[in-house]
Amino acid sequence: MQRCIRLTIVLSVVIALAWMAAKTFAYVEAPMSLGAIVTQSTTIVLMRVESVDKEKNLIVYRKIRDIKGKHPNDVIVHNIGRGGLRANEWKPQMDWAEPGKTAVFFHNGGASETCIGTWWYQAYGGGQNWNHSHAEPFLLRSFAGNADKLASIVDQMLAGQEVAAPCMVDGNNEDLHNRRAKIQRLKVSLKIQDYNPKRDFLGWGGEDFRRLLGMQGFTHISPVGRVDPEAQAISAIDFDSDGKLDLCLVGGNKVLLLQNNGDSLSETLLAGISGARSAIWADYNGDGHPDLLLATPTGLRLFTNHGKTMRDDSALLPTMPTGAVTAAAWLDYDADGKPDLLVAHGYHGLRLYRNLGLKVQPDPKAPKNLVFEDVSEKIGLGPKGIGANLKGDSLTLSDVNGDGRPDFLYSAGTGLLVLSSKNDKGEPIFLEAKDSGISFTSGRINPIFGDFDNDGHADLLVPQKNGVKLFKNDGKAKFTDVTEKAGLATGTFWATSAAFGDIDNDGHLDLVVGCLKGSNRFFRNKGDGAFDDASEAIGLSQRIFNTQAVSLVDLKNRGVLDMIFNNEGQDSVVLLANPDVSGKRVPLTVSLASKDGVIGSRVELHDKDNKLVGSRYICGGNGRGGQEAPLARFTLDPGQYRASVRLSSGTVLTKNITLGADPLRSRIEEQPKAAGTE
Repeated sequence: MQRCIRLTIVLSVVIALAWMAAKTFAYVEAPMSLGAIVTQSTTIVLMRVESVDKEKNLIVYRKIRDIKGKHPNDVIVHNIGRGGLRANEWKPQMDWAEPGKTAVFFHNGGASETCIGTWWYQAYGGGQNWNHSHAEPFLLRSFAGNADKLASIVDQMLAGQEVAAPCMVDGNNEDLHNRRAKIQRLKVSLKIQDYNPKRDFLGWGGEDFRRLLGMQGFTHISPVGRVDPEAQAISAIDFDSDGKLDLCLVGGNKVLLLQNNGDSLSETLLAGISGARSAIWADYNGDGHPDLLLATPTGLRLFTNHGKTMRDDSALLPTMPTGAVTAAAWLDYDADGKPDLLVAHGYHGLRLYRNLGLKVQPDPKAPKNLVFEDVSEKIGLGPKGIGANLKGDSLTLSDVNGDGRPDFLYSAGTGLLVLSSKNDKGEPIFLEAKDSGISFTSGRINPIFGDFDNDGHADLLVPQKNGVKLFKNDGKAKFTDVTEKAGLATGTFWATSAAFGDIDNDGHLDLVVGCLKGSNRFFRNKGDGAFDDASEAIGLSQRIFNTQAVSLVDLKNRGVLDMIFNNEGQDSVVLLANPDVSGKRVPLTVSLASKDGVIGSRVELHDKDNKLVGSRYICGGNGRGGQEAPLARFTLDPGQYRASVRLSSGTVLTKNITLGADPLRSRIEEQPKAAGTE
């Protein structure tokens, strides 16, 4: 941190790193990259304010964790001296300081820079005690955002990743001093040591949540960048295994990975990837981490998740037909517990690539063996099989006939429903359901399955250019158009996408519809098989987002569903739900802890009288390349319940659950087998 530590600009880098030897108290005026700050710090600490003495200007921090190196003390005291300084040099630090707030502390043992969000300051010392020198507003060009978010970004940088960081624009010095400069997102990594915002620019805005007024159904909004043109899908997944759902937005221009930090979202970059048509997740190698499959214009790309890093393992995929992949999804077609790949290759037909269950070497230099094989023609797919003469752009998965096997809807022609079955030898095959009752106009839409009437069967909702279509399932893969009966035939709107979710926590799945050239729609499920348009009641009718994909996710684990919109022609957004408008029932979220069989599993919930009160299917893809979170969410009255999970392998897990007055998250784990058993 040459200039960052009071060294004149003509001193050498060697002297610059000996921070304690020089105190020529001058601002860091030369812009620095965040990569340079991290590299030149021997120790980086995430710390929390423990106490504040406003009279003596003392801030007492306690170390939360070491991010880089090891700080010797748990208690860190910053004496925020006033001597000879203008008020704006020390007052922002003291105004900010309150017990519980977090900061990131960069130092080399003698000189330091501390980030407290949209403000930095410098201090000298060592060990426990540090003396304030002055504010460092110009470091806002390196980072300007939430301290916990900064800690997460530094973690990812140290793991070798490229990340997006919110920074203030380098320009008017007074704007930096007053913290009013425009926020931009810059690409940062340890490889980027020089400051070049033109080269590293990713977009405007910082992805932090800000208060939202006038839309009564929501409290905060966060713009999260753009993936258009051809914004397409959203996947919700906890890819860093921290207990909070992260997001993946897909478009023709970009794949946007957003890590959920609680109060903000951090963008993580995928090397060598521009746009994609699908982004679907499954733990294909059974190591406990969800892996990412992208359907791109040049073919499939497979990224293996190693916890802190994502490695491109596309070489593990078999040779495929040339040309664009139009859709992809995960499913377990042979019930071995391993997620297989279903891929639409345009007019080359539907292909299925079986997961061989081979271990993937953690060493990137180790020889690679293919871990998938093409079994398409054996099971009725391929260039001469089902759907070979059709070109579709989405694959939506569910078990529509209740036989425990995965079925899928191919959005091609008027809609192609394909059922999983078995041949005379008991081998898995696929059959076309020619009399399913499903008929719609395909192309650039996101069909979804969901049990809107709580009868245990997967019903189908299809967005259309003139509204939506709702098909009720009789449980035997026979569907009936109930759009008018359900109150969804009123009005004309250009629907592109949709998501089911219990927005008002009353026990029934509501419907959120993404629209072009008009406001998005919220249809409240009345519980009698019909819906009411309640868009105006929650404020959705006040804005036009031009939405191509919708996802409903409890991002902050508060027991309410937030809305994510992947938009065309403008920033995609996250809207945090207002918990005051939710109903009185209590949310129960069930997650599965099993290395095998999660994709394609079915979760059922029964009450104390053994009555089915809800069911959810954990799918490997829905809509036009997106995916719901691999969770089962129910809203219920307090009481005793039994959760039953049928994994894709056929294994059944059960758990008794007592639900009280507060939202509950329950994890169902596969019990270890006793010694000597199969």
